[in-house]
Amino acid sequence: MGGPIHGAQAANLLTIPRIIPRMNTSSLPFPSSPDPGLIRFALHGGAGDPPPGSGAQPEQRAALHRVASAAQALLRDGASALDAVTRAVELMEDCPLFNAGIGAVLSRDGQPELDAAIVNGADRACGAVTGISRVRSPIRFARAIMERTPHVFFGGAGAEQLAAELGLEMVEPGFFITAERLHQLEAARRAGAITLDHDDHAFCDDDAAFGTVGAVARDVHGHLAAATSTGGLTNKLPGRVGDTPVIGAGTFADDRSAAVSCTGTGESFIRSGFGHAVHARLAWCGWELDRACAEALDSVAQYHGRGGCIAIDSRGNIALPFNSRSMYRAWVEADGLVRVAIGPGGDGA
Repeated sequence: MGGPIHGAQAANLLTIPRIIPRMNTSSLPFPSSPDPGLIRFALHGGAGDPPPGSGAQPEQRAALHRVASAAQALLRDGASALDAVTRAVELMEDCPLFNAGIGAVLSRDGQPELDAAIVNGADRACGAVTGISRVRSPIRFARAIMERTPHVFFGGAGAEQLAAELGLEMVEPGFFITAERLHQLEAARRAGAITLDHDDHAFCDDDAAFGTVGAVARDVHGHLAAATSTGGLTNKLPGRVGDTPVIGAGTFADDRSAAVSCTGTGESFIRSGFGHAVHARLAWCGWELDRACAEALDSVAQYHGRGGCIAIDSRGNIALPFNSRSMYRAWVEADGLVRVAIGPGGDGA
C-alpha cells in the first residue's frame, strides 16, 4: 500500500495551476440560497439482455434502492452533486452484484481492468482513469485526479503509481474477483462472446457488450455532476478501453445542459460521442432532454450498440432511456420518492 507523497514531489504534483481555467457560470440561473426542491438523482447498475423469466431480482433492486437513498440523504443534508455521485458510485463499486470494483467482469486473461470518470457540471472539471487493477476505489481515484493533479486522464501502471503516491488505498487484483465473474468469463469463452454484464450468456453473440455503474445528480444549488465506473466487457481483449472514462462519451456534465452517465456497448457510445451529443442538442438546439437522449441513443443503435443512459438536465428533468432488454436503475424526482426498475416498465418493472 502506498503512502502519501511529501516535500518537493508533493509540491510539484499538487500545486501546479490547472491547465483549463474555470468556466464562467455567472450568467446561469442558480438560486441565491439552497433549495431542497432542486434535488434530483439517478443511478444505473448496467444494461443487458437477461433471459426471459429471470425474476424480480430482489437483491439488485434492494441495492439500487439503498444506494439511491444514501445519495438522496447526502443531497438533503446539503452535499454537493459531486459528493453525491462520488459516494453513490463508490457504494456500487463495493457491491458484487454490479460490474464495477468488487465483482467487476474479467478480461480474456482472467484479470480485472477497471475504468472510472467523474465530471463536475459547475466548471467541467473532470478526472478519468483506465486499465487499473490495484486501486480500491476507481471513482475516488478519478476524483483525486480531478482535484489533486493538473491532468484529466491516466491509465495503466503509471496511474497506479500515482494512486499510491496520492495515498489512495491499494489492493491486489484478486480483491475484485468473484466466483460469479469467473463463471461468466468461462461461459463467454465457451460461447466465443464478449458480453454485457447482465446478458443471458446462453444467447450471447459475438457483438454483445458490457454493463457499468453510474450516477447523476442535481444538488440544492442547482449544480450537476456525473460519475461512472466499470469493469468493462466480459472476455474483452486486455487493454481495451470503453466509453466510461472518455469524457463526452460515457460520462459528461455541464450546468448549462445536463449530467449524463452511460452503460452499454462502449465502442458505439464513443463513436456517437453520446454525452456531448446530448449536451449539444440541449445547449445549442434547445431540445427537451427526452428527445436529446433518444436521438443520441438512436445513433448508438446505428453503430450496432445496445445500452442506455441516465440523465438530469439543468431544469431537473430526468431521462432513463435504453434499447437493451433491461437497464438496472433508480431515480429520485421532485416528489422525493426513490423508484427502482430493471425492465422497460417505468416504475417497478
